[in-house]
Amino acid sequence: MWILIALLGHASNGVAFIIDKILLQNAFKRSATYAGLVGILSFLALILIPWVEVWPQGLTLFWAVFSGIAFTTALWSFFAALSRGEASRVVPVISAFIPMLTLAGTTLFLHERLTTTELFGFSLLVLATIILSYGKTNESLSRQALLLSGLSALLFAATSVSIKAVYDNVGFLSGFVSTRAVAALTAVIIVTIIDRMAGEEIKLIFGLKKSKKSSSAKSTGTSDFKIKPKTAALLAILGQTMGGLGYVGVQYAISMGSAAIVNALQAMQFALLVIVAFILKSKAKTLLGETLTRNIILQKTAALIIMAIGLGLIV
Repeated sequence: MWILIALLGHASNGVAFIIDKILLQNAFKRSATYAGLVGILSFLALILIPWVEVWPQGLTLFWAVFSGIAFTTALWSFFAALSRGEASRVVPVISAFIPMLTLAGTTLFLHERLTTTELFGFSLLVLATIILSYGKTNESLSRQALLLSGLSALLFAATSVSIKAVYDNVGFLSGFVSTRAVAALTAVIIVTIIDRMAGEEIKLIFGLKKSKKSSSAKSTGTSDFKIKPKTAALLAILGQTMGGLGYVGVQYAISMGSAAIVNALQAMQFALLVIVAFILKSKAKTLLGETLTRNIILQKTAALIIMAIGLGLIV
């Protein structure tokens, strides 16, 4: 059951991932903007407070705070890496290291053990993720982009390991609400103190502030965005709704099963992106930044088969 929930969660995240790619390709300019937006929306989890029966204390509270901070910081470093390097180089690095670092963390700190079959299936899912997320690139990663990619993967893995420890001690609901509250507070600090320009961009996207270039844009027919701010706002809301549902599903799956395997199942997100790119065809390059050639199609198809085999071994 937890594997099915994880797959549904990753599928929902896949929809959010597609929308994220569209927005990052056409709307947002600062790496902290989207990280801040995702984090701030975590405040919605507070509506669940009346149903929380026990709160984290002691060491469990420490891990809850650590997990919330690590999550938002991981998002920020991820988007910062994307802004400094090609997505086709950044994403595979992060996608490959997250499940491997998670497995190392759960084995070391939570004493989780996978069977030989599960470990082989896990390896195939990681391989499929790398292939599905890898694309044609024109340049190698800079040292800064590589460091940010490694930091992002480490923080995402640390988030999963620490939140699994919280779930094991206080249950899903308490762990989820407490870590989301910390993640939201971290996001507020980022966009109001650390990077105020990100906060201004969020206001601009949602029409809470007018662009200084709006008048000149009207006269020249140009805009600060490749897509209209209102459209970007609607897409952001839809994306984060799907992302929120996906996140809940993934976290619930982590609370029930293996955090390492759940993270390895993120191949589902990239598989969905590939399928949508196939459907969009000529528009895929403009909207998603995806180029589909015959060789790439064969490569992605092989990856989907590998993912199916890996999933079969785990199930």
